Amino acid sequence: RWQKIFVIPLWSKMAVFWNKMFLTIIVLLIVLFLDAVREVRKYSAVHVNEKAANVNTNAFDHIQMKLFRSQRNLYLSGFSLFLWLVLRRTVTLLTQLAKGMASHAALEMQVNDATEAAKKYMAENERLQE
Repeated sequence: RWQKIFVIPLWSKMAVFWNKMFLTIIVLLIVLFLDAVREVRKYSAVHVNEKAANVNTNAFDHIQMKLFRSQRNLYLSGFSLFLWLVLRRTVTLLTQLAKGMASHAALEMQVNDATEAAKKYMAENERLQE
C-alpha cells in the first residue's frame, strides 16, 4: 500500500529538495555547536578572584549567567545534532529495509511462477510419455 503512495513522481522531486534541506540543517547545527563550544571555553576561562568578586558582584553574576547560557546552547545544539543524525540513519535503514522487502517479494513471486511452470511442464512431459 505504501509503495503505491511513494511511487508518485512528486515524491522523487521532493526527495532531492529534502536532501538539500537536511544537509543545510546539519551544517547549521554544526555551526551552532561549534559556536557554543567557543562560548563555553571563553566564559569558562574567565576567573574572578575573591577581591574582584567582592568589589563587583554584578560582573561575576553576569559572567556566570553567560556561562550558563553558553552551556545550555551547547547541550541543546549537541543533542539536536545527535538526534538529527540518529533520525537520518533510521530513515536510511527503513528505506533500505523497504527496498529489500520489495525485492524479496518480487523474487518470491518469480520463484513461485517458475515452480508452477516447472510442475506444469513435468506434468505435460509425463502425459506425453504415456
